[in-house]
Amino acid sequence: MTKDQEAFFGMVLKVKNFNAKNATSMTAVPAVAGFYTQLNTLITQLITADVGSRADLTGFALSKSVKRTTLETLSLKISNAISSYALVNNDVVLQKRADFPTSKWYSCSEEELVTQANIIKNLATPIAAALAPFGAAATDVTAHGTALNAFTDAISDPTLAIDQRKEDNEKVVETIDQLRTLLNEKLDVLMRSFEVNNPSLFGLYRSARAIDSNGSVMAPTTIADVLANTTKTVHTATLYSPDTFYTVQNMGNEAVLFSLSAVVDTEGEEKVLLSPGETRSRLAENLSPTGVYLTVKNAAAIPVKIRVWVE
Repeated sequence: MTKDQEAFFGMVLKVKNFNAKNATSMTAVPAVAGFYTQLNTLITQLITADVGSRADLTGFALSKSVKRTTLETLSLKISNAISSYALVNNDVVLQKRADFPTSKWYSCSEEELVTQANIIKNLATPIAAALAPFGAAATDVTAHGTALNAFTDAISDPTLAIDQRKEDNEKVVETIDQLRTLLNEKLDVLMRSFEVNNPSLFGLYRSARAIDSNGSVMAPTTIADVLANTTKTVHTATLYSPDTFYTVQNMGNEAVLFSLSAVVDTEGEEKVLLSPGETRSRLAENLSPTGVYLTVKNAAAIPVKIRVWVE
């Protein structure tokens, strides 16, 4: 999400928190409950889409490179073994088909590599048991087939991931639009039913609806320095409450992950990426069903300063 989208989302979470703490007071207008249920459903959808839209794709290139190297090495090993086997058995045709120069494996395009590796696979499979004396065991032939499949998949994986991330980005925008419509056209109208009969409740709702681009107008609950390559508990709650509202701001120059854990200085299962300069909010129930330790992981080589608001 962009900063504006994140600020809007922080407001939506405050509205959800308001409902959780004041649901009993709002039973005087029964229709309100159904719209808050819709709000909660859309929040879950938005969190899911946001996680997908922030998927880190850098690992795909590294993974593909490793898989290519594995395939190149096995292809060269097996093609050499087949050539030697063909030579000893006076099979000129087989020797010619399997004899790829070493440079051909390491300088070809991805498509050529797949084609050449398939040729070697098809040549090696029928004679796999006979290649051992020439430096390629039957297990190497099996491993080659596995490596070929893995590399073939790796070629398309980044494109598929990019397409999915694009779809998730579109879903973020779509869901925010649905949330904005729900708030502006439904909940805001219904909540005015309390303006005269319960002005205090209505005032709390209006406060929850206020968007703050910094995540919170209050002084931070805590400011913490998280050292390099460290996982640190930056806030400990007395008791777990699903309605606890956490806002975390990354004041450093490196991305961190925050989560809610049941174990001090240990990451929780649901981790939220926080880029440099970014502020993000989550209710406790959106982070973990248990846990009182708000934890930040800094995998970078330099310290990062964190500000936390707990409401």
